[in-house]
Amino acid sequence: MSDQQFTPDMTVDQAFKLHAGARRVFARFHLGGCSNCAISESHTIGAVSEDYGIPLEMLLGGLNALWDEGGLTIGDKVRIPDEIRAKIPQLAGLPEIGEITGLESGAYTAEFGEVRLQGLAEDFLPVEATASA
Repeated sequence: MSDQQFTPDMTVDQAFKLHAGARRVFARFHLGGCSNCAISESHTIGAVSEDYGIPLEMLLGGLNALWDEGGLTIGDKVRIPDEIRAKIPQLAGLPEIGEITGLESGAYTAEFGEVRLQGLAEDFLPVEATASA
């Protein structure tokens, strides 16, 4: 688990910069995805909770749980899930196996041959190491 935490006095913009998955957490609460559910990035997480009637503990719990979702480390071999590969034709020609080469603000960088992709841990599947014979 990370020492970093989301707090009620943190702005939405700060939350977005702290962890790449924060946008997905807000979206689960139908916040920030369209003009009817837009949130100001200058609002604090506490104000968003109060203004939209979302229990603060629930919102903070979802955000802080992002730190527990990791599990990949630099050097890990990964592949792109089939459902993502099938939806994006440009991924068809990429090598099957890539390698995690970076991690910043909860977003992983993985290199697949000459192509570099970024995503959350859930966007990549770890490849189990195989024993050499």
